[in-house]
Amino acid sequence: MKIKKDNRGIAALMIVVVIGAAALILALSSSFLGLGELDMGYTAQKGGEVGSLADGCMEEALRQIQLNNNYGGDTLNLEGNSCIIGIQTNGNDRIITVSALVGNYGEKIQVDLTINNGLLILNSWQKLDS
Repeated sequence: MKIKKDNRGIAALMIVVVIGAAALILALSSSFLGLGELDMGYTAQKGGEVGSLADGCMEEALRQIQLNNNYGGDTLNLEGNSCIIGIQTNGNDRIITVSALVGNYGEKIQVDLTINNGLLILNSWQKLDS
């Protein structure tokens, strides 16, 4: 009895292996892209939170100065997040610096203002490198 060698099955098996490897590579690439998008979304969310906290603390500092020209700053805590309000006084001029922290994300804002007959005149409002 003679056994015939048939190589057609090996060729089909090789095609299946190549197509499977390509599909695996595409699936891994998609999952890594998805993880990157999740990380960017989380960072954007925390950046928005810290920005809102810093703006809110600055608004609070302006309100306190409006009520009391001698307001000297404070530390505010809100749901586990915090901001530090620092004020430098030079006559009727004030430089207010707010440093906000949400988790590991921080933002710093500085406002230069002048008090003129009880009115607050904002000269500048800028974000600083934190």
